[in-house]
Amino acid sequence: MALALVPGQAERYSTFMLGGEHYAVPEGCVREVLQDAAVVHVAAAPRFMRGAIHVNGKPVPVVDLGPRLGQAFRSTAARTVVFLVEVQREGQPMLLGLTADAVGQRVHLSSRDVVAAPSFGAASPMDSFIAGMGRHGDGLVLLLDVDRILSASELLAADEFAACAEAPDAAPNDRKLHPV
Repeated sequence: MALALVPGQAERYSTFMLGGEHYAVPEGCVREVLQDAAVVHVAAAPRFMRGAIHVNGKPVPVVDLGPRLGQAFRSTAARTVVFLVEVQREGQPMLLGLTADAVGQRVHLSSRDVVAAPSFGAASPMDSFIAGMGRHGDGLVLLLDVDRILSASELLAADEFAACAEAPDAAPNDRKLHPV
C-alpha cells in the first residue's frame, strides 16, 4: 500500500521495532499482529523467507525483514512477532507475514510529519520500499511500502515455497484471521 498522504490529513500507521530501529506500515494494510507465532521452516526457501504460517487453512509466507532492511545476520529465534499484511501481487491481494522484534504503538502522521526517504545507495534494495520517514515524538520512523518489500518474482517464489509448508496436524496451530 503506497503512501497517499493528502495535505492536512493524518494517516494512521502501525509501528514496530526491528534491530533497534523504528518502522511503520500503513494501518490499512495490516490484517493482524501475531505474538509468539509458530513459523514453519520451509526447506530450501529463499534467504529472505523465514518460513510460513497457516491462516484460515492456507499457508502464508513470512519474510525475515532484517536482511531486507540491511541488518547484519542474527538469530531469528528472538523475533516472534509477525505482522500479517495484505500486499498486491499482479493486482490480486495476498497475505504476507513480516517479522518484527516488538510491536510499537499506532501513530497518526500528517503530511507535514513525513519527509522523503534519503537514498540508501545504488546497491541497496531499500530505496525501492522505504517510502519515507515520519517525524514522531523525538525521533524518526521509517515508513515501509509493503507492496514493494518483495519484487513480483520474489512474491511468486515466496507463495510457492509457503505452499510447500506442511499443514499443521492440530487445529490450534492454524491461525484464524481476526482483523486488527
